Amino acid sequence: MSENPSLYDLFGPTSLKRWERLVSEGELPTKQQLAEIIEANAGEPLPPWLIELVAKALRGKLKQRAGRRKQRVLSEMWFTAAAFEYSRVLRWLQKREHTIELRGWSILQRNDWWQGPPHERAARIVTARRLRHMHWRTFLNKISSQQ
Repeated sequence: MSENPSLYDLFGPTSLKRWERLVSEGELPTKQQLAEIIEANAGEPLPPWLIELVAKALRGKLKQRAGRRKQRVLSEMWFTAAAFEYSRVLRWLQKREHTIELRGWSILQRNDWWQGPPHERAARIVTARRLRHMHWRTFLNKISSQQ
C-alpha cells in the first residue's frame, strides 16, 4: 500500500486499514466479508491480526457479539442535532401555548404531528423532519434516557 492512502484504502469495504480499526473497536467481519477481504488483498502479505481472525473463523470460534451493534458516529451526530432541534421546537411550542394557544391554522389542525401536548408535538415535528426512520415515542424515550 502506498504512503498516502486513498479514501478507498481507508474506508472501502475490503480495506485492511478499515477492518483493522473496526476489529480493534470490537466489530468482527462475517465469514462472507472475511472471504472478500482476503480475495481483495491477495497480492499483499496478510497482517497478523487478519491471520488470527481467519484462524478463528476456520476453527469456528469467530462469534459476533450478541445484541444490537453500536451506533455509528454519524447516526449519533444526527440524533444530537435532532435533540437540539427538539429542545428549540419545544420551547417555541410552550411559549406559543401560553400566548396564543396551540390550535394553529386549520390546515395544521388536520396533520397528525400537530396533535397532543407540546412535548409530543415537538417530537413528532423533529422526527418528521430529521429522523424519519424513528417513531416519535422512541425518540422521546431515547432523549429521556440520556438526561
